[in-house]
Amino acid sequence: MKSPAARGFSDSPPPYPYGWFAVAFSSELSNGKMLTARFIDRDIVVLRTASGAISAIEAYCPHLGAHLGHGGSVVGEEIRCPFHGFQFATSGRCTFSPYGTPPPAARLGVLEAREICGVVMVWHGPSGETPWEIEAPDAGPEWRPLRTKKLTLHSHPQEVTENSVDFGHLSELHGFRNVRVVRDLAADGPRLRTSYAFTRTMPLIGGIDTEIDIRVDGLGFSLVEMTIPGGWAIRQLVLTTPVGERGVVAHIATSLRTRAKGLVGRAVWRPVETLIERAILYAVVLELRRDQPIWDNKKYLSRPALAAGDGPIGRYRRWARQFYSEEMS
Repeated sequence: MKSPAARGFSDSPPPYPYGWFAVAFSSELSNGKMLTARFIDRDIVVLRTASGAISAIEAYCPHLGAHLGHGGSVVGEEIRCPFHGFQFATSGRCTFSPYGTPPPAARLGVLEAREICGVVMVWHGPSGETPWEIEAPDAGPEWRPLRTKKLTLHSHPQEVTENSVDFGHLSELHGFRNVRVVRDLAADGPRLRTSYAFTRTMPLIGGIDTEIDIRVDGLGFSLVEMTIPGGWAIRQLVLTTPVGERGVVAHIATSLRTRAKGLVGRAVWRPVETLIERAILYAVVLELRRDQPIWDNKKYLSRPALAAGDGPIGRYRRWARQFYSEEMS
C-alpha cells in the first residue's frame, strides 16, 4: 500500500499563487476613505483619494513603523501617518516631514491595484514582472450595483476555482441535475473559459434550468454569467484571496441586468430585481457552505486518481502551474 507521501498528499497547493486578488468592494471606499485588508499573510491598506483614485499600499509607515490603517488618513491625494504626520504620495514618495526635508529612505511600499466589476483587485507576482490584465466584461449602466458578502474559508484559491471544472461534484454534492457541457474548456494564457448547463433547485421556486458561462482569469478572479427562465441575465463573482497558507477570504457578489426604464419601470421592476438578486446571492453562499466541510477536512492530492466523469481537472491543474514559481510548483 502506498504511503500518503507517495500519493502526493499535502494540506494544500503551494501557498500564494501569482495573480490578481480581491481586497475590497468598490462600495466600501468612498472618496477620502481607507481600510485595512488581509493579503498574502500580511496587512495592507486600501484607499480612495479625494479625486476618486484607488491605491493599495503596505500597511506600515517606513519612518517608524506605525500602522497606517489605525489612525492614518487620506489628505487630498496623499496619505498621512498618525504617528509623526509624515505624508506620502500614492507613488510611495514621502512628500512632507514635520522635521524639514523628507528622508529619501522613507518610501511606502505600493502595490498594483485595479478596480474591476465593482471590486478592488491587487496584484501579487514576481518582483519586476509586468502584471497581465483581467479581461473584464462590459460594465454598462444596465447592470445593477453589486449585492455583496464575504466569507472566510479554510481553503486555497486553486481548490476553490477547481470547483468550476469539477463536474462530478455538482450533481453529487450540490444536487444539480442534468449537468452537461455547452462549451468545452478553453485555456489562453492566464484565462480559462467554459460553459455548461444544469437544473438547479431554488428555495420557493423549485427547479430552474440554468446555463452559465464561466470566465476565470488567474486563480483570484472568477465570473459566472448566467441566464435563467424569464430572460434574466445575472453576474456572479466568487473571488478568493489568500490570507494564509490555507485560508482565503471569498468576496462574493451578484448583479442583475435591469429591466427598469423610467419612473414607472423602476417602480414595477426594482422590487422584483431585488428579490431575484437576494435569492441568487443566498444560493451562491448556500452552495459554498456545502463545499465548506469538504475544504475544512480534505487534503490536496497532487496525483489524483481521476475518473472519466470528473471533468477536465487534470487540464485545469496543468494550466494552474503557471501561477507558481518553479520552486513552488
